[in-house]
Amino acid sequence: MVAKLHRFQPKRDLITRDAAATLAAQIRLFPDEQLPAQARAAMLNQLQRLTHPDTEQPIWSGGFSMLSRTQTAAVWDAIRKLPADARPNHVRHAFDLVVLNLRQDTGEVMLTRDQLAAEIGTASRNVSTIMGTLERMGVVRRERRRIEGVQGRGMAVYFINPHVAWNGSLEIRKDEAARTEHPSLTLLHGGAK
Repeated sequence: MVAKLHRFQPKRDLITRDAAATLAAQIRLFPDEQLPAQARAAMLNQLQRLTHPDTEQPIWSGGFSMLSRTQTAAVWDAIRKLPADARPNHVRHAFDLVVLNLRQDTGEVMLTRDQLAAEIGTASRNVSTIMGTLERMGVVRRERRRIEGVQGRGMAVYFINPHVAWNGSLEIRKDEAARTEHPSLTLLHGGAK
């Protein structure tokens, strides 16, 4: 008989987790016109980060990110080849932060410009340049998100390039694969015409 091991969880963590699950359920009850989808997703994502270790099922289910070793190495190599004035160390740190802070279902980078700046150890004004370098490399893409009541182009929101890291629900991916008709393979004899 093999015993199943469980990780020790302090009572404080269990209470926090229960409170977060209750809060997440309440957030989901708000109508879209009162709580926009992006605000709802940001709150649920933050609850997941605060209460769930990486090894457990998150409150906010619906996806995961996949990044191959080969693709990671290719991005790192491209960053190493950047000229010194492009701040390759900052760009590398930004890439690592992007990968660690992806919204699981959309690939949106869930850190603000100020949070990225604090983590990288640079001024907020440099983040646009650093993220712009990742954008030109094809690692991320940028969208502008209008903020109601604020003039201007809107806030820059970054998403991982799906060719760098794939995001989404495994169930959806499996369903799509099951519906896809696979080609039949034909054995070709060498030299036959």
